Amino acid sequence: MGAIDRLLKLMLNYTSLLDGLNINDLNDLYKYYSAVYLLQSQAQALIDIVVKAAAALGLEVEGYVDAGSKLAMIGILSEGEFSKYRSIVRFRNLVIHQYSIIDVNVIKRIIGNGEYRDTARLGLKIVNELKGRGIDC
Repeated sequence: MGAIDRLLKLMLNYTSLLDGLNINDLNDLYKYYSAVYLLQSQAQALIDIVVKAAAALGLEVEGYVDAGSKLAMIGILSEGEFSKYRSIVRFRNLVIHQYSIIDVNVIKRIIGNGEYRDTARLGLKIVNELKGRGIDC
C-alpha cells in the first residue's frame, strides 16, 4: 500500500468515526473536541492526498490551495469541488492555527448535515483519478 492509499484509509476511518456522532453529542465537551479533532485530521489527510497527487502528476505547487488549483486545472477536480477543497483548507487552518474561535454552530452544521462526507468523496475521487491514469498510490 502506497502513501496516498494509506492517507485515504486514514481519512475514511476518520469519516467512519464522525458517522458515529450526532448533534446532541456535541453538547458533551469531550465529544465536541473529539469531533473538531476528527474533522481537522480528516481535512489534513485530504490536503496531504491533494499535495501528493499533484507531486505524483509532476505538478509544481506552492501551498495547499495551489495544489488543489492545479488538480482543477487538469480536470481532476471540478470548480465546485475545488471550492469545497478551499473551504476545507480554510477550516483546517482555523482549527490548527486558532485564528479564531470555531463557532460550535459550524461544527454542528458539518456533523448534522454530514458535510464531512464531502471530504471523503473528494479523497476517493482523487485517488480513483490517479489510479485511472496509471499512477501507483
